[in-house]
Amino acid sequence: MKKPKLGASSVEYIFLDVVGYSKRLIESQTSIVDTLNRIVRDSVQTHRLRPDRVIYVPTGDGICVALLNVGDPGDPCDTQMQIALAILAGLQEHNAQTVDEQLKFEVRIGINANRDNVIVDINGRPNVAGAGINECSRIMGKADGGQILVGDSVFKTLMQRGKYATAFRGPYTPLVKHGFPLPMHQFVADGYPFLNVEVPTAFKTTDIKGPLSPRFANTRAVLQKGGLKLMAEIGPIRSGQTAQIDPKGRRINILALVDTGASRTVINPQLAVTCGLRQTGIVRISTTGMVREAPEYAGVLRFPGLSLKEIEPVTFVACALPEQAVSCLLGRDVLQRWRLVTMAGQGKSKSRNDCRTLHAWSTLRPQQVRCAHRR
Repeated sequence: MKKPKLGASSVEYIFLDVVGYSKRLIESQTSIVDTLNRIVRDSVQTHRLRPDRVIYVPTGDGICVALLNVGDPGDPCDTQMQIALAILAGLQEHNAQTVDEQLKFEVRIGINANRDNVIVDINGRPNVAGAGINECSRIMGKADGGQILVGDSVFKTLMQRGKYATAFRGPYTPLVKHGFPLPMHQFVADGYPFLNVEVPTAFKTTDIKGPLSPRFANTRAVLQKGGLKLMAEIGPIRSGQTAQIDPKGRRINILALVDTGASRTVINPQLAVTCGLRQTGIVRISTTGMVREAPEYAGVLRFPGLSLKEIEPVTFVACALPEQAVSCLLGRDVLQRWRLVTMAGQGKSKSRNDCRTLHAWSTLRPQQVRCAHRR
């Protein structure tokens, strides 16, 4: 059997693992791995790929399939996607024919592409090493059972084809290892009953309802560790009107962090998708020393329960935020409209018209802060 050629190669990855594998009985785990191996091999072999163009990398509770140079001229552009869909279809058939609930299972799938290195592993077998397979594992890790997430390189390739033009949701840009933003997209095409097209749990925006905690039952502005946080409401603009949330769009209650170091107000990309905000353009931004492009969205910003006027249409910058509990950073474009007052000491108050002085308030107790719209 001809072995894969060692060295740099264009690699397409299909990374999958079994959801809830560790919760199964040992006997069930063995049977599930055998079943998964069979379904994956059958799905790959339907494409008649030469043995030297496929590497199977077992991961314990899953498999990574590495396809070498399948993007060559004459090859289908979506071999990786077709194999992933065949795996989900085969798994659906297995579950339908299986009576024992312990032997039914789901997988989550990540797809990525990169130029990585084909190596020989410690067992003397062909393997792969590089950023592509590492990123594919992290992409898969954001999916739920029955879902397919793809990396940016795969998305850009498939989006050039008509059948995939409207087949994706996203982008989602979570921060992964070392705080690195990793764009990914969810495959949500119609016609695949076995495909889970719900928004992945990792990207669902928390719709905060009610008070933050019993201690703050009567307030919507609190100083917590990390800064001043406000309850806010974001929604899409009604077409043809200003400063009015579209009643047909989804209004989301979120936790917003006051960030005096940000010149613009920032929201998580998934929040823009969930609310149905309209993209208005692209802007170049600088974050942690990196300069890159980010989409802009138009929306309405409200602060329920606070004596703050509704902000007229705001242009949000969509960028991944490192703090998962916060979906919005209120930048100086919004803060400059306010007058913020502290109530510290013996009933005395201090007025601060310059929003930059908020940095000095981080030690105040929650009941010592109130907000008012600047007159």
